[in-house]
Amino acid sequence: MTATAARARAGAGTLAYPLRLYRRFRTPVAAADFERPPDHGLRPESFEVETSDRVAIRGWAFTPAAPWGVVILTHARSASKSRVLRQARLLYGHGLAVVTFDFRGCGESGASHRPGGNSLRAPLRDLEAVARYTRRRYGDDPLLASRTALMGCSFGGNMAIAHAGTAGRHYPAVILDSTPLVRWQDMLRELLRTERRASRSPRLRAAVDRAVIRAVVLRTGAEALYRQAVRSARGLRHTKLMYIVGERDTFFDVDEGCRFLDLYYAGPREIWRVRRGRHLTNHLVDEGAYGERVVAFLRSAFPEAEPSESRATTTSQEPSCQPPSPPAT
Repeated sequence: MTATAARARAGAGTLAYPLRLYRRFRTPVAAADFERPPDHGLRPESFEVETSDRVAIRGWAFTPAAPWGVVILTHARSASKSRVLRQARLLYGHGLAVVTFDFRGCGESGASHRPGGNSLRAPLRDLEAVARYTRRRYGDDPLLASRTALMGCSFGGNMAIAHAGTAGRHYPAVILDSTPLVRWQDMLRELLRTERRASRSPRLRAAVDRAVIRAVVLRTGAEALYRQAVRSARGLRHTKLMYIVGERDTFFDVDEGCRFLDLYYAGPREIWRVRRGRHLTNHLVDEGAYGERVVAFLRSAFPEAEPSESRATTTSQEPSCQPPSPPAT
């Protein structure tokens, strides 16, 4: 290999990871369902709704015989609703109705081809459309109408907290799992810095990284989403929040996410650091304990919520905690 070819190959290697990260954050990847509800013993009610900018959003609803609450469950970016089927099964098994869906450009949902249709804030329209569907589906029961919660995984949690305080409706509970409550440029900077350590051209790579960060923030409207999350958090005085983070999560600065809540969240909150937990795998450490703790939190947040309450329903087929210091990694 000539010296010129070697330099070209090194340069291509320098650019590969930043460009891959840029594509990943700029536009969601249309990830297909890799599991189906029957794989988890679930029978879905499939539904389709249209957003305010005319994007078709498709999802599933799971309704046990006598639900005592409803959870709208949102997936991570560049994933699909199939990625949250395990959490859906845990909630359903405890008597909760679950509504989950594919964000635009993911799974079975349509994509937007309009200007701004793929910004980080655009999926809020998807969540709003699904929230309206949920209200129609379960709103005839006043008890369920007052016991509808949001649960978001990673980016889905960013959507949940930005929506909850700005949507004009009350949610008694919001659960965020592996959600990066941080500025996206800070998260990208850390991800790129960590991977850059092995670069053969650190100066070139640092310059590329800075350009990628600026491009992602500009193209996705990341700062606008962060500001909306701040406004929303400040307005959630009567919404109880659970923040689930893994002790071994290296995708974002977990301590910075906790500081976001300290600075901006107006309501009661609980922080649960999952021992041995990693990004998007906290529920896998101990599924039974995970389900029990989440359900106990919802019972405490829902008005007069008791799973033993019996009533007629339409069926288709169940104080702030300061986190400890994280272990050295």
